[in-house]
This record gives sequence, structure tokens and C-alpha cells, in this order.
Amino acid sequence: MFTREELKNNLIGCAEIALFMPNGVERYDSSKSAAIRSFLVTLILLPAVVAVWAYRAGSVPAGLVVGLHLAHFVLSALLFLTVVYFLSKQYNREEHFFRFITAVNWQGVTGVFLVFPVLAAVLLGWDIEPWENYSIFVTLLSYVYTGFIVTYVFRIPWELGGFVAVIALAVDQNLLEVVKHLQDYLGPGI
Repeated sequence: MFTREELKNNLIGCAEIALFMPNGVERYDSSKSAAIRSFLVTLILLPAVVAVWAYRAGSVPAGLVVGLHLAHFVLSALLFLTVVYFLSKQYNREEHFFRFITAVNWQGVTGVFLVFPVLAAVLLGWDIEPWENYSIFVTLLSYVYTGFIVTYVFRIPWELGGFVAVIALAVDQNLLEVVKHLQDYLGPGI
């Protein structure tokens, strides 16, 4: 899995990126094996998110909601990584692509940490209305972190890093709309 040193470096990298410290991205290994192993972090963090999806299913069967959101998650990740790969290839920065994957996957730790109050409110059955603005803030902050990571991993201008973050937002939000329509379409008839 992860060595103790690798785990320490990656978690410090998460903290440094959360504080917008450019050297945080350099803590991540740029090898293909590190990028592949970093998907384990996403898998480890996924149950917290799946629990919220299932809880918020309402009258729609939880299995359908979880399945649709998992499909959304996988599809948006594949589309986004494909776009980033082709952009990195266009700018002759492919050698940094695996570091990018590793950094983005590990940044999920920061995301779960930041969204923990909302997760706790949902799982404890509290009213989440007071947390809605915070949820929007955390969502937007995650895209800012993505732009920051893109900028410093690929060593490109921040405007292009911001553009890539906007692409991530567009892919994610459009696929989320598809999920909502499918959920509305498939849910009532079950």
C-alpha cells in the first residue's frame, strides 16, 4: 500500500496545498505506480460520500441513487483526466501527468476534512440548511485547489490552471444534471 514515509509526505502535501504553498505538489511521487496507488485514497474516502448519497435519496431507492452517483463520479473523473492529459500533451508537460493524478487524489483527504461538518450533520439527521452556503464554499474551494495543483504540477500560467478547474466544474456539473434527470426519470416508476 503506502510506506510510512510516503504517507507522511502525501499528507504534508495535502496540508501545504490547502494553505496554497507551491512546494506541496513536489511532495508527490511522479511515478505511474504512485498515481495508480493514489486511487486507493479515493476508494478509502468514498464510503463517507456514498453514505450521504444514500441518506439524501429521499423516496428514490438508495441503491439507484448510489449507482447513479458512482457512475457520475467515475465518468466525470475519466472525462476530466482525459482533458487534462490532452492539455498536458499539447503543452509538452506529459511527464507531470502522474504527479497530477496523485496530488488530485490525495487532495480528497482535504476535501473530506473540510466537508466533515456537513457529513456529520447529514448522518446525524440535523437540519443541513445552515450548512448549505458552507457546502457551496467547499465545492468552489475544491475547484480552486484543482486549479492550484494544475498550475504548479504542470508549471503553467495560473490562468490556464484556472481554465482547467473551470473545465472540471463544467464536466462535473453537467454530468450531475444528467444524474438528476435520470434519478427523476427512473425513481418514481420503481
